[in-house]
Amino acid sequence: MKHVWKYLIPLPCLAALIAMVPQTPQDREDPAVADVGVVARMSELQYVDTHGKTQVVSARNVLEIRLLEDHPNAIRLELVYENGDYSLIDATAFHILRVGRDETDVRLVRSRIARTKFPRLK
Repeated sequence: MKHVWKYLIPLPCLAALIAMVPQTPQDREDPAVADVGVVARMSELQYVDTHGKTQVVSARNVLEIRLLEDHPNAIRLELVYENGDYSLIDATAFHILRVGRDETDVRLVRSRIARTKFPRLK
């Protein structure tokens, strides 16, 4: 019996050492890199494309507009629609109009190109 205690005492210490081993985090995303977003009520998005023409997109079916801020040449906008459609737009300027017909809540997000919401193709 004296010899058995000699072997049983190190077991709790070994278990404590195993419990203190660093685990891989569930979410590997750095909180400092997280997207900044706000929900705004709007009626349409107007943008000037790279050819200088003004285009209008009704906000009626748009869920989210993402401004990808690390694009080198122009403003890159990513639009995600309710039905799963997707648009990626290079623009020189854009305008968010809040008053008009068919006002709806749209999430506006500042993000980076590496974090695009391009739909996964099956």
